[in-house]
Amino acid sequence: MKKYMIRCDIEGVSGVVSYEQADPSRPEFGFGKRMFMGDLLAVVAGLNEGGAEEIVIYDEHFHGRNIDLDALPGNVSAICGKPPYRADWAGGLDDSFAGLILLGFHSMRGTGELLHHSYEPDIRAISLNGVAVGEIGVEAAIAGDWGVPLVLVTADSAGVREAQTLIPGVRGVAVKNSLSAEGGECLSVAKTSVMLRDAAREIVKNPPAVKPWKVESPELTVRFNPGPYADAFGSGDRVTITGSTVTACWAEYWRRKLATFEAMK
Repeated sequence: MKKYMIRCDIEGVSGVVSYEQADPSRPEFGFGKRMFMGDLLAVVAGLNEGGAEEIVIYDEHFHGRNIDLDALPGNVSAICGKPPYRADWAGGLDDSFAGLILLGFHSMRGTGELLHHSYEPDIRAISLNGVAVGEIGVEAAIAGDWGVPLVLVTADSAGVREAQTLIPGVRGVAVKNSLSAEGGECLSVAKTSVMLRDAAREIVKNPPAVKPWKVESPELTVRFNPGPYADAFGSGDRVTITGSTVTACWAEYWRRKLATFEAMK
């Protein structure tokens, strides 16, 4: 079945170069959301032109309430509100999907590239079995647990480069060129919409020769920045979690994270 999962972020979409444009509490977020929906609808249109039968979107950005549902075609559903992953539920992803698409992503924290970070400000670094990863790597490895390949990444130039270094063969669309931590050369929406639509259509018609990234006997290490969250987490400056799958490891980290936030109230 030609079924695809799109995981969404906003920092890596067309035109966004500041956290002011990515934070729902800030005045500029209207611009960021408009850019996000433009990129998302371009990818959805391309997938459908290629022959996709079903598309599921998981909104990962902030509180997961960024999608205009009334703009989606009938064969698309969206998981909103960021329900936490469980060992047996990877945000709706399973082995029925032909491929994973990461839309609007970015490079991991510490690269110095455009809007670089790893999920949240409290996290300094993430590694899987000693390999440094950011959001792109974690999501690709979770998909690999279910035998699903990462087939397309849309991001700034640094995010695309990171994805293609980690996952050889993945298709990448750079909607802007990273020039600094909060500066980039942005392409016109007229151009990026065509690029995204064409790439999405092509991965359905001619799937890239990319294999699922399967991490055996995973060991997840999350290093924290100094601050109240790290103190409340109670494991020093890092936590290491092992499990049968990356999904299980990440789900356990999120369980502990949510418990820490609750204790900090």
